[in-house]
Amino acid sequence: MIGTETLADTKPARWRVLLNLLLAAAVIAAFLPALDVFIAGDDFEWLDTSYDIVGDPLSSLGLINHFFRPLVKWTYLGDYLIFGQAGVGYVATNLLIHFLNSLLLYMLLERQPLHPVVAAAAAAAFALSPLHSEAVLWAAGRPDTVLLACWLGALLLLDNWFEGSSAWRAATFTGVALLGIGAKESWIVFPFLVVAYLALALGLPLWIAVRRMAVLWIAWVVYIVVFLVIPLVTGAQSATHYADFRILPALVKTSATLLGFCGLGWIPIEGWAVVSLSTLIVVGTTGWLIRTHNGFGLWALLWLVVTLALVAPFQMAVLRHNYLPLAGFWLLVAAVLDHILTGVLSHAAGRRFQWLKLGLATSAIALLAIEGWALQREIADYRFYGDFHRRLCESYAEIEPEIPREQLLAFVDRGTVRGVEVVIDAVQGCDKTFFVRRDAVWQLVFLPPLANFMGRPFDERLEQVETEGGGVVPDAFTVLLFEDTGFSLRPDLKDAVEKAIDAAGGAPHGISLYRFSAR
Repeated sequence: MIGTETLADTKPARWRVLLNLLLAAAVIAAFLPALDVFIAGDDFEWLDTSYDIVGDPLSSLGLINHFFRPLVKWTYLGDYLIFGQAGVGYVATNLLIHFLNSLLLYMLLERQPLHPVVAAAAAAAFALSPLHSEAVLWAAGRPDTVLLACWLGALLLLDNWFEGSSAWRAATFTGVALLGIGAKESWIVFPFLVVAYLALALGLPLWIAVRRMAVLWIAWVVYIVVFLVIPLVTGAQSATHYADFRILPALVKTSATLLGFCGLGWIPIEGWAVVSLSTLIVVGTTGWLIRTHNGFGLWALLWLVVTLALVAPFQMAVLRHNYLPLAGFWLLVAAVLDHILTGVLSHAAGRRFQWLKLGLATSAIALLAIEGWALQREIADYRFYGDFHRRLCESYAEIEPEIPREQLLAFVDRGTVRGVEVVIDAVQGCDKTFFVRRDAVWQLVFLPPLANFMGRPFDERLEQVETEGGGVVPDAFTVLLFEDTGFSLRPDLKDAVEKAIDAAGGAPHGISLYRFSAR
């Protein structure tokens, strides 16, 4: 903790409150332009898996693309029930979760105890970081933000538990900790991080820390067996089906990401040079933390390394994967700065002390200003990305009331415009990629999730009809044409579509069949 001759201790406590309020206002102001970001891509599929929860809550336990994320589905359902087709509601929910995480991060730092000024600056830097923009500005990045809320909330409850041994405190901590299972697969490292927190940050003997977390270990074993071991034994796909377990690419990607966090992503090195530099940084930091007996810093470094390792096998360095590691990074930065400033400011006096305060304040303001500027570029990109989807929704909404529900829908995709894929340059050395689907509407969204979102999703759903094996189209069907200008109903194309399907013995490329059915 910073000594008694530090910057904030020379002022009344209300000065600290004012500082925190100013930082919070700056963060909120920086994100205000994001309220115009429309939902995009996977958001429609998340919503499509959420509508059935109203009639069957247990349906939320079903997998989505082999991932177990019921908690995220419930947040999407809540958004739709409140905001419907208003895209502003979905990003607003993301921002609220992100602001909550930034506040919880600040509270965790202040409890260590780190100086409130350091804690506030680190939390603000995390909040404004452009390196996790995908998790905050795209609703589909929500699994990471929801999981972090569970992690930080549980850690704060853990402190309360050990301040008193009441069963209620223990149950509350356990409940919040287990809730994260339904957010994202990254939860599997949380029991280890909790034990490390108890041992390194709170000084509890390791064997006692392990024993106290018995419920989490039981849940961990069950999770591993159900979602990893059983799929592996049965040959089914699991949450690891995207992974590439080659060592060198994983090391290079992880090392480059770490250098990006440190502001060194611009250095023109590749391959083993990147790995060597990042290893030197980690080893050097570890040695310094051990020498200075900075247990909380060691735990924060462990958080950073472990969460980076979780996403190392995934080839694409998507920005949403940075959310959890960046929380650990700023926890670490705060722990290191607090220790350094304790020594520096405690030996400063008079004019030198004033210059130090000015230098520290200027550096912090400059960092937050740079992050805020980069964040605006990110927001502009996601607004641009969302606008493509907004136009799709508006176009479909114009013809949606005219589509007969009792007939098959023959969808003809003649779109040629390629969806947004890569926008602007890298962010501090971390590439940003927007995914596109080559065979979907405008290479962005599959038709059924889009149609269900714009229709009556609690009453009916649009589903694809398979016609392979010589299926014949009934006489009663409607042709829906998509071109770069939008959707249109085209009865004049009915004969041509029917001939094309009959000739191909099923739906040929560019044509697909759907039907509406009751939920």
